[in-house]
Amino acid sequence: MSSSALTHLLPATPAQPIASARLLTPTTHPIPLLSSPSAKKYSYIHTLVVVIYYYIRASALVADPFPMMLTDLVVVGLAQAVFCAVCLPSAGSWVNGTAAGKIIDGTGAKGSRNTATKGAASGSGSGNVRKKLGNSGAGKGDGAGGSWRGRVMPTFFSLILTLILPPLPLTIIALVLGAPLYPTSLLPHTLLLAAHVSLLGFLPIFYTHGVSSSAWRDVAAAWLPFDEAGVWAGTVGAMVGGWVGAVPMALDWDREWQKWPCTVLWGVVLGWAIGRVVTNVARLGVGVRINLSEKEVETEPDLLPTGPMKTLPGTTKKSDGSHEPR
Repeated sequence: MSSSALTHLLPATPAQPIASARLLTPTTHPIPLLSSPSAKKYSYIHTLVVVIYYYIRASALVADPFPMMLTDLVVVGLAQAVFCAVCLPSAGSWVNGTAAGKIIDGTGAKGSRNTATKGAASGSGSGNVRKKLGNSGAGKGDGAGGSWRGRVMPTFFSLILTLILPPLPLTIIALVLGAPLYPTSLLPHTLLLAAHVSLLGFLPIFYTHGVSSSAWRDVAAAWLPFDEAGVWAGTVGAMVGGWVGAVPMALDWDREWQKWPCTVLWGVVLGWAIGRVVTNVARLGVGVRINLSEKEVETEPDLLPTGPMKTLPGTTKKSDGSHEPR
């Protein structure tokens, strides 16, 4: 093939590095804490009460894990439900995908439909629409979380979703990460452990976000922002704490409390509490997301320069296009 035929096949300039970024796009905002004094006080008390309760029940957990964990589901679920109703706005009463501003207790939801429509049109993403509450239309008992009667049903449905949806996937994750398959009598313990993790880590998310596809996409991507209510930090802390809590089980101390799933459950509770203290009490990292961004730089291979082929000094060009020494 002659040099003139190669000219139109080769690029005019050498290849340049092509930078392409693959970034997740979060659509949610931090879950607000209701501004009433009772909400702030109870958010602190709630963390302490849950930890103390699990500490008191530690001996019963070691003696017989299954009935203890089954009974405590009722107590922990009730405590988490009260926390949600007192401290958090329910799904549909705040704007989670646009700039919602501060949630103010005592503000009514009347006249907020137009604002919600504008917020949805400005890029809140897929999922259910959140209503932005303003300072107008204040009504007695109708705060950012709604009236007490209006908070009961969201809490009830959130409990149902929490006990139905997350436990099975969490059980599978636990088995993949090393939870015992044999003897099979331990499988109910693993399922109850997953239910406790679900109540501690996911009930407040169901209560505040409902089944919004955009919100749960951020949850699955671990990109929900840390919030002043301590919801997401508690979820992350529970997952990390459960993983760390499995470490003592492998030690050859031959202690009764090393059996499955005692240390894992304690790790879940401690991790949940630490996460809540960091964001809810110390207010550290509020609004920050776990960075899972990823960039790739692809470089094309070097190609031959364009233009007519030149004959090197001391060589002659043959009829087939090759060169030979003189």
